[in-house]
Amino acid sequence: MNNRKIVAIAGYSGSGKTTLLKKIIALLVKQGIKVGSLKHAHHDIEVDIAGKDSYELRKAGALQTIVACDNRYAFIEETPNEPASLSNLIERFDNVDVILVEGFKDEKIPKIVCHRQANNKPFYIDEFTIAVASDQPLKMALPLLDINQPEQIVQFLKKYLFNS
Repeated sequence: MNNRKIVAIAGYSGSGKTTLLKKIIALLVKQGIKVGSLKHAHHDIEVDIAGKDSYELRKAGALQTIVACDNRYAFIEETPNEPASLSNLIERFDNVDVILVEGFKDEKIPKIVCHRQANNKPFYIDEFTIAVASDQPLKMALPLLDINQPEQIVQFLKKYLFNS
């Protein structure tokens, strides 16, 4: 993934990944860091609206469609024969300092694993886990971060990614 600064926020459903990421992204942006985000969905997504011209063009068979307005654009690519790989998705990012990935817990990228006691899920870490964000004390060799203290997690990320 070509020396990109990437960290995943991973964990089981209900562990607080999105809630934590929203806070982390806002804090990083406030500090002048350009953030890209990439979210894994376990269901089929539809970002266009049935009946709109762009939807109809895509449904007619266009493999790639861009819907654009003055403030943003969405790039939609059909991948019927091969799921999009994480490395291909990462390469789509441009002009960002860091890419924060939500999910993709089985990928071989650095990750902070979210763990909430109330979630009643088994504890999950792998060899790519750089820290654990939890709401309970845990005994481990990895750095343990307070999932309810996003400022602490941002400090950890900045040190890990930028040595600052």
